[in-house]
Amino acid sequence: MRYLFLLFIAVSSFGQTKIQILDSITHQPVSYANIWNEKQIIRNSDSLGNFEALIADKKPLKITAIGYEEKVIRSNQSPILLKPVSYQLHEVVIRKPKNTNPIVVTKASRNGQAFFVQYDVKSVCVVKFIKGDTKQKFLKSVAFFTQTSARNRKIALIFYSVNAKGEPGELLNTETIVCNLKKGTKETRVDLVNYAIELPKEGLYVGLQHLLIEDNKMYSQDKNATPLSFFYEPGLYFSEDSDTKDSWCFYDEKWKLYPTRSLNLGVELTE
Repeated sequence: MRYLFLLFIAVSSFGQTKIQILDSITHQPVSYANIWNEKQIIRNSDSLGNFEALIADKKPLKITAIGYEEKVIRSNQSPILLKPVSYQLHEVVIRKPKNTNPIVVTKASRNGQAFFVQYDVKSVCVVKFIKGDTKQKFLKSVAFFTQTSARNRKIALIFYSVNAKGEPGELLNTETIVCNLKKGTKETRVDLVNYAIELPKEGLYVGLQHLLIEDNKMYSQDKNATPLSFFYEPGLYFSEDSDTKDSWCFYDEKWKLYPTRSLNLGVELTE
């Protein structure tokens, strides 16, 4: 088993100010919102909706969060109010899983390399394609191994449709599903039956998004380093596989196929 640790020099926190993101109606914090600088997610709000930004940074930032309209900000005003998305509900038949005849379509594994996210992050979202040609039409569970140096590191589960080109399409999450992780090399298994996530016949993309928050930072042990070096945990395991070609990363506002790397993600289906 090999681990790939990435240590980079962090930008200085000098001149940063704390900003909070709130629901415009309830004024409750919007947790784990995405903060974009041009084409990349550069950080996330924490569980209380807070994040830090550089006062000197004059470029606009885009804020996105599941269930909210996106917003562009050009100054460090606080709080930022996000407007909830208004859905027009037509006649909808909601199917629920029977939770019978489960099958495992892919297995979680800690083989291969554990990859972390560097501080000047380029990609935080990775997904794996799950075929839909089975009578089991609901996701029962998702499992994955992570490498962490501390308790309560966090990562989010994401689900995408398959577009006409076979690439990841629309985000299907109706809420942010955040997983608290154990210290060390551990497996996390998430029960999804109550979410009633249906598997279309064309398949589905299931994946993970790193959360760029203070609680996920692993700093260099070199106390003489100025500024401090850090990367974001957890480490996710990938296998080198040139044949499967089932895993994608979101980079430069586009989904790009990993040519030789497969995300070690376990998926269980049910009826």
